[in-house]
Amino acid sequence: MHFQPIENSSEDAYLAHIGGGPQVEPQASLDQLDDVFGSASASPTEPEAQSGSHPSDIRRLETEHTNAGYREGITVAKESSIQAGFDEGFSLGATIGARAGHLLGIVEGIADAIKGQSGQAAEAAEQLLNAARDELSTAKIFSAEYWAPDGNWNYDVTARDGDQVLFPDVAAAHPLIQKWSKTVDDQVNLWQIQLSILDDDNGPRMDAVPVEPLNTSVPARAKQSLDW
Repeated sequence: MHFQPIENSSEDAYLAHIGGGPQVEPQASLDQLDDVFGSASASPTEPEAQSGSHPSDIRRLETEHTNAGYREGITVAKESSIQAGFDEGFSLGATIGARAGHLLGIVEGIADAIKGQSGQAAEAAEQLLNAARDELSTAKIFSAEYWAPDGNWNYDVTARDGDQVLFPDVAAAHPLIQKWSKTVDDQVNLWQIQLSILDDDNGPRMDAVPVEPLNTSVPARAKQSLDW
């Protein structure tokens, strides 16, 4: 049997044009485009992308809460202890300051009493006064050499009455107060000064100078009108 050849129709040519030629895999096509546009990022829905999440804020929040608690603790501690600390420090400082002022006042009185005299006594008294003003100043008495940062003294103190240490004991045991107490005692003995007179309210005192009344015998001058 002999078959007649079938001619290709226009539809067959169209289908051959569409389906003909080498078949290109989709993945191969994407790989070729990667060289031009770069590889695409992984999808966020993949497990690998989910494992690389954003950094946690736990450390930052922990630091903020720690700092806030530290500041709040300092504020509460100040409110509960600052007044008591001020009262104790003020009383102790006043006791030491009064003792230092008493010693400095005696040295100033001696230097002022012999200021007009000639000789080495007046010069020595002036030098002693300058040294007393320097060492009995608040900067020297309350320096870090004698006081700890928390306000306590760092020198030996012995209680005179009983076992409890009082503020006068702390003032008397201060090294500078002890030094100048001995120096003042030597000056008092040298110039034969009776300090007991200062403690006696009935002791001799300087008489007050009477205030003389104004002389009213002179007639007051009449005010004259201004000549404009």
